[in-house]
Amino acid sequence: MCPACPRAGAIAVPTLGAMDTPAAGPTAVDLRDYVDFELAAAAGRRVFTTDVVAVDLVCLEPGQVVDARTLAGADTIYTVLGGRAWVVTDEAEVTLEPLQAVVVPAGVPHGLRNDAPDPLILQVVVSPPDEMPESVYGPAPIDEPVVPVADKPSTLDRLRRALGG
Repeated sequence: MCPACPRAGAIAVPTLGAMDTPAAGPTAVDLRDYVDFELAAAAGRRVFTTDVVAVDLVCLEPGQVVDARTLAGADTIYTVLGGRAWVVTDEAEVTLEPLQAVVVPAGVPHGLRNDAPDPLILQVVVSPPDEMPESVYGPAPIDEPVVPVADKPSTLDRLRRALGG
């Protein structure tokens, strides 16, 4: 159990570097601990890193974008956990619904946006992890209660709707 993690029963997240030995067995995490929305820009939190792969949870409020980027030597897989994503390349635009995924091969410039009225939660997997953009490691901090803006559902209500709960 991780004393810094917000939910009872949550466990600490290992970050495995080139000199670290992986855990003896599988390591489970609750991805809800990594949900972290910011009004100013898309927010990402690192869930795992090994020598072979990096996994982030990225959250976008409605109208937010992740600017175009090119990972020259790494494939990227985007999986929508909640909300709707638009993945844009020079060749195509793909709309992803919850539990749909797309792979962007190495060397393909691409960006993301959330044009939906609901928040977007993405799992991002990059392999190899060397080109993964920087991200904050570990679960999201426990913030003070959010005061809802008039005529706008609370973040918790929007998150429940995005996750189908």
